[in-house]
Formats: sequence, C-alpha cells, structure tokens
Amino acid sequence: MILEGLKGYRGYPGGFKAYAKAFPTVELSWWHRAGDKRTISRLRTLAPVGFRFSVFGHKHFSFQPSGGERRTLRRFLRRFGLFGEKRGAVRIAVPPGVDPTQLARWLDLLEEVLKELGPVPLAFQAEEALHPLLKERGYALVNQTGGPFLYLVDPGEIPREGEGYLYRSPTSSQAAPSALHSRAEVDRDWSALEG
Repeated sequence: MILEGLKGYRGYPGGFKAYAKAFPTVELSWWHRAGDKRTISRLRTLAPVGFRFSVFGHKHFSFQPSGGERRTLRRFLRRFGLFGEKRGAVRIAVPPGVDPTQLARWLDLLEEVLKELGPVPLAFQAEEALHPLLKERGYALVNQTGGPFLYLVDPGEIPREGEGYLYRSPTSSQAAPSALHSRAEVDRDWSALEG
C-alpha cells in the first residue's frame, strides 16, 4: 500500500493532531538539522497506531567518507530510530557534482553505520548518472519504480500498485488525502491485522 501525506504538517488547520486524523504519514524536513528528542517523542506519542514518519535530510552530509561524516550519519539515523515502530523512510538528496566513485565510497561508510544501527529504508534523490550505482546497491530512487519500495514526491502520475510513500507539497491538497489511503483505511487495515 502507498501511504500518502504532506511534506510537513506546519500550518495544517488544527495542528498535528488534526493532520494525523486526515493522513497516515508525514515527511519531516531534517534538512538543516535532525529533529530533537523531545519533539520526536511528542510526535510519536500523538500519532495513532500505523502512522509513519519519514524524514528528508541532510545538508550537513558531505558525501566524503570521514570520521566526522560517520558521526553525522550515526546521529541522524539514531534520531530517526527514535520513531520506533512509527518510522517511515529517509529521503537523502545527493548534491550535484558527486561522482559515482565518491558516492560508492560514501555508500560503503553508510552501510558500515547501518550494520551498527540496523536497517533503514532509504530513498535517494540524485542525478541520473548516479542511478545505476544506487540501483545496483539496492536503494530506492525518488519518483522511480523498480526499487525496494516507492518514495514519491509531488509525482506527475500516481501508480496504483506498489508499497511505499507519497508526499505532496502542502498547498490546496491540505484538505484531505487525494485517493490512495486515507487515515480511516489505514485504521481499518490495522484493526484487521490486530483482530
């Protein structure tokens, strides 16, 4: 199932509680910094069963393997792990100019960190020249099919099949989910699993 939500909930009428009644997922921007522990704890507590938090980040990734980069990755992914069973996926934007050799070394570092912390669903937003490497390593590509799951951001077309996440920019679509899986459908599916 593809869960549909918005890129952020700020400004949603009624705040996060109202948002979580209308949508089953949200993408939080951790572009400038990872979320703080208190905010993560509060959001996780407020979110209903089955809700998923995805994050977008992080401008502080250098895409250069180093001890500093290892610490940044660990901190970022550990913070994401605080969402526990309500974790969605992580969208990572690779800046222009990173070549395949550099990205391969960085992915080696990332994979070492993931061995320590456990698996995390990752989707990469990268230049087309990097797509073969990312696919070869088994990662999902934003707005591309054929990965381990779908991660869609403001897509032109919405697939009717697959599993993953779809996030829209918060514009006129704030009133309710468009068509995929509403909060009520997710609640019903979870009730069936638990019953």
